[in-house]
Formats: sequence, C-alpha cells, structure tokens
Amino acid sequence: MEKRHLHTALVCTALLVSLTGCNLLELKSSDNVPEDVSTSKTWSDPQVAQETTLVKDELLIQPSDTVRDKRQQIVEIGNGQYTGESITKKAIFKDSLEGDITLNFQGTDINEFVKVILNDVLNLNFVIDPQVSGSVTIETATPVKEENLFPLLEQILSINNAAIIESNGIYQILPKSKVVKGNLSPQTLGVQTDNGYSVRIVSLEYIAAQEMQKILEPFIPEGGELRLDKQRNMIIIGGTPNELARLQETIDIFDVDWLRGMSVGLYPLDYVDPKTLKTELDEVLGGVEGSSSNEILGGLVRTVALERLNSLLLISSTSAALREAEIWLYRLDRQGEQVGQNLYVYDVQNAKAVEIADILGNIFDDSASTSQSSTPQLAPGTTPVEIATEGSPSKNSTTTSSISPPISVGDSGLSLTSKGDVEIIADDTRNALVILASSRDYKMVAAAIKKLDVVPLQVLVEASILEVTLNGDLSYGVEWFFNHGVGRSRTAQGQLDLGSAGLSALAPGFSYTIVNTASNIKAALNALESESEINVLSAPSLMVLDNQTATINVGDEIPVPTRQSTSNIDPNAPTVNEIQFRDTGITLEVTPRVNNSGLVTMDIRQEVSNAVATTSSDIDAPTIQQRQIESTVAINSGQTIILGGLIRDSITENEGGIPGLYKIPIIGKLFGNTSVEERRTELIVLLTPRVVRNNIDAKKITDEFRRKLYNLPPANKAEGEILIDEAS
Repeated sequence: MEKRHLHTALVCTALLVSLTGCNLLELKSSDNVPEDVSTSKTWSDPQVAQETTLVKDELLIQPSDTVRDKRQQIVEIGNGQYTGESITKKAIFKDSLEGDITLNFQGTDINEFVKVILNDVLNLNFVIDPQVSGSVTIETATPVKEENLFPLLEQILSINNAAIIESNGIYQILPKSKVVKGNLSPQTLGVQTDNGYSVRIVSLEYIAAQEMQKILEPFIPEGGELRLDKQRNMIIIGGTPNELARLQETIDIFDVDWLRGMSVGLYPLDYVDPKTLKTELDEVLGGVEGSSSNEILGGLVRTVALERLNSLLLISSTSAALREAEIWLYRLDRQGEQVGQNLYVYDVQNAKAVEIADILGNIFDDSASTSQSSTPQLAPGTTPVEIATEGSPSKNSTTTSSISPPISVGDSGLSLTSKGDVEIIADDTRNALVILASSRDYKMVAAAIKKLDVVPLQVLVEASILEVTLNGDLSYGVEWFFNHGVGRSRTAQGQLDLGSAGLSALAPGFSYTIVNTASNIKAALNALESESEINVLSAPSLMVLDNQTATINVGDEIPVPTRQSTSNIDPNAPTVNEIQFRDTGITLEVTPRVNNSGLVTMDIRQEVSNAVATTSSDIDAPTIQQRQIESTVAINSGQTIILGGLIRDSITENEGGIPGLYKIPIIGKLFGNTSVEERRTELIVLLTPRVVRNNIDAKKITDEFRRKLYNLPPANKAEGEILIDEAS
C-alpha cells in the first residue's frame, strides 16, 4: 500500500516538473544566473558521445555536422536528502529523576481518578460527561513531578475513549465522539495549548495533502482526527499534545523539497519520438511492471515524455541511476532501419553534383530509364540470335513486372530492393545532393556517392607539332628512316606498330606510331634534324582534369562564302553573300583518362590547316588545306608517343623572263625560264602525358617550367600550398 502511494506521489511530481520545463530551460540559458556546483551538473560521457556520433551526412532534420548538440540538455543533480527534521518538541514529558508524587490506583473508577488529579493535586476546575466511564489501574515505580500529571491523565483518558478539553478556564472530560463538534476550533502551529485535546491546521509546502493523508493514516490513534483541504493543500489533525507532537514530527519528515534531493535530466531527442523512447527505456530500466528485463535499476528512474519539447524527462533518486539511464537513452536515440523515408543532404566535395545526380538518376528513376532506352541494334556484320526456353512468350508478347531486382554497390554489402523509393535532386548552387530515401537505401546511395566523389587527377599534356621536310634518307618518310636509316645505331629507340590493332587500323591515313621515353625520342629528333629540316609548328602544354577535354587553337579565322543570292524581281538589287568564318592554323584537342596503374588513355584530335588561293575552280573563295589526326592512344605517364605518317606533296611552278616577251605564245620560252619545285613534308605529333596526383607533383612541374623559361631557382613553397606560376 505504501509503495503504491509513493509511486503516485512521484508520478504527480514528475508531471509538475514537466509543466515547468520551459522555465527550467530559460533559467539554464541565462549566463547571469550563478550555478550551484553542489546541486547542478551536466554529464558528458565520452563513451556515450562516441556511440551517438553520426556520419556528417546529412539528415535534413539534423545538421551536417553529426556531433550530438547538448546545448539544450539540462541535468540537475540532487543532494540525495529526502527527509527532514522535526521542529517540534521530541517529548511532552519532562525528564526528572526526583519527583514528589507517587501514584497507586488499583481498579479505581475513572471519575474518582480525575477528581484526585485535577482537583486534589492540580487544583483545577473540571466537568465530567456522564457518558465517560471506566476504571484506572496505575502504579508508579518512581515519584513523578507535578507537571507530568496532566499528560499522564490524557493518556489514561485516551485509553478509556475519552479526552479532556479546556474552555474558559474549565476542563471538560468528554467522550472522543463529542470532543470536536461544538467544542473546539482549529489552531495553527504557532498558537496551541499545552494541555488538553486540540485541533491543529498544518499547511503543506512540498507534498500534496492527499499524499500526506496516506502517510499519516497509519499513525492516527483510534478516535483521532485527520481531515484535508485539497484546495489550500492543508491538513487538519486532532489529538492530545503528545499525539499532535508525534503527527507533526511525521509531517516535518516528509514535507520536504524532495525534488532537491532527486536528480532530474531533460534530454532533447534527435531521432525517436518521446513516447516511443519512453516505452523502450522503461523496458530496459525495468520501469514497467511485468517487463522482461532483469530490472537492474528496479524503478529508480522515472521517465516522462514531453512531446511539446520533443524531449524525455528522467527523474531518479540517485545520480548514478540517472547517469546509467542517460547512457541508455543515447544508445536508443539513434537512426534505425525505418520503413519510412527521410530527407538527406549530401555535400559533394570534388565532383559536380549535377553529374552525380544524372548518373544515379538513371539507376533509381524508373521513368527516366525507360524514356532514355533505345531500340537494341546489331553490330555490323552480325546476325540476330533468339534465345528462349520452353514456355517463353512469343515475339509479339510483352511482359511487365513491377518488382525491381536488387541493386548492389561495390564491396559495401548493401542492396536496394525498390528503385522507385529513392529520389535524388542536385542543388547546383551549393553543389549538394538532396536525397529522399529510407535510412537503409541512403546507406547504399551514400556508398556510391563516395566512390564517385573523389579528388580528380590532373594530366599535363606536353605536345610538339613538327613538320619534317622529306629529302635524302627521309625521302620515303620518317617511318622508313627509323627502320633503316637509324637502324645501325638507334634500332632500339623506337617501336613500330603496323599491326591490325595499331593506330593505322583505327585512323585511316595513319601509318605508324612510335612509343618510347622522352630521352630516346629527343635523340631520334636530333637524328632527324641532322638529316633534314624540322619546322616546329607549335609546342603547347595543357593542364587538364582527368576525363575532361582541353583545346588549343592557334591560327586565323578565314571568311569563306557559303551562299550567294540575287533578286529575281529587281535586277538592280545587290547580290547578298553569306559568309562563314573557318578556323585555320593549329588545333589540338586532348581528352585524357587515367586508370589506377597510371596508364593514360588519350582521345586526340590534331589539325593543321592553312588557306591558299583556289586554282581548281572559278569560285572566289580560298581553299583550306588541312592535315588532321584523330585517334585514341594509351601510354604510361611520362612516356612520349609520336604520331606520324601524314605526308603532303606540293609542286610549285615558277615562270620568269623578259617582261612582255616571255608570255608570247610559242616563242615566249626563248625569252624566259620555267622552274618546277617539288616539296614533300610530313606532319609529326609528339605527346607526353604526365599525371599530377597531388601538390608535390604540381610543384615539381612548376619548378621545371621556371628553369626552362626563366632560368629561376625552384620555388620554396611549403608542402600543401597552392602553387601559382608568378612569371605567368
């Protein structure tokens, strides 16, 4: 019975604390209010913090930072005192070792006993109610003092179901049933009589009157008085001074600020709603009657769900129990494998959010995948083959399934069972991805994003575009020169690739490639220079991101008429010419792709063009002479590749002589001369890719360019700084 009453009191007090939670927040947020270090403490358990820290990903409901924010967490540690001390007298009887009155009554009528005590000894006037009856037997072993006789008389009257009250100087002995009605008025603690039955009003401060009534009921003597006033939170007790003293002592013990002794914590929740977490935490702590837990804390911790604050209030009689409950609260308040969807924000660090969204959108967006699919086509030279099993549908039948096969990502061990449940939107302004998915699906999506969002490599492409005049040993081209003319001393400097898998098979008009180190290529060029004329058309260096296209164009824009129109109505109307500008000169486009081993695959497009006068027709437009290389090659970082075989023959006829005479038909040749110049050239492209993986590689390249161009000492930059070529 007492445990149930105490449980009710604790629940009511917990609800009272929940209603004052807002004021408690305001008090803690003020920096001007001093904190009582003896009664206030905020727990910060490293183990709990480590277990509850999430990856900085991303749930929109929580910040991108993933450490639990404890600014709104409030923990008050109590003093552990739950009882007070009585402020009343400990005893009514006055201690005395030397009394002067000895009592010895054997079966004496109570009326006679009252007469002896009040009239003969104490000289007090009294009236006895006729209904008072009984006998008295008392014998004192030691003499008692006179001031102790009245309390002794009250005890004997109480035994005989009677009581004594004082009214206008006259004491009345009445049955207890008649004492209160019409005879007594309540008194407060400060105004009370020393003798006789009285009624006292006690105001309660920290405990409800109905709860105090439950506590006092076992201590009320038979015939005693106990009433309560719920509205004013007061109780009314009646009895002799000795009985009132015992009841007042009990009240003083329990009417204390027990919340000051309790340890209270208010914890904002991040993921789980308060009601759900309260149920789970009560199950763990053994706060639910009949729970399956071993009840380690045995109901020491009370939990209150505060939905308005999205918080959980913990109340415990010991600080140790509160701390243990806090640990389990943070262990349970975490994101679980929920069926519903959440909104996440993923900040892309290196790649473009739009590109990642396009890649993942093709996987997760069923409608997009369907609209972008095309009709299957066969490769040239192949025939269709139908593969079927027994019971397969006919050619014209169509089967549609709403079940999507699982999708797995790399080595993460995660799979997605429903593609339509994931939506990804790119925020181009913030370079972030907004993802609507369940927690299980988001783990798989985040694993894929981390694989795609990597620091891109850079590639420095050093190109040299050369035009070699073919004469002497080079009259058959550079290829023949390397295989024969340089064969005696430089056979190992080049590797000829003329097979079906070589560049000649990929790019028509291409006859060979030579791959070797930069030093060997330089030696081969020196051999070419000694045998013929080398004209360096361009030597650009391009720094480009992996899988991005870099373009250099050096030349002129030539106006070329593309259409001419005249009026059929007005013969005097001017002729309208439509002009299109055509780029001429040197154009280089390179798109490198680097694999993990450092092999660089390059998509190359090289064009050398120039405008000459048109001699084959009467069209008033220049003729564009061009030599173009377009192919894909693979080479290791630091090696040089030579692309060649584009040979051009040009024949120039020059006529000269005596002006006016050498143009006379038939005999004009006697007065002039005619010369024919034949010129054969070959276009060679040298490409050297160098992979730049970090700032150290970039610093080395920058220093190398400094030494080459300006003969300056290497820049002394700290590792990790951004390198800027100051000479540029």
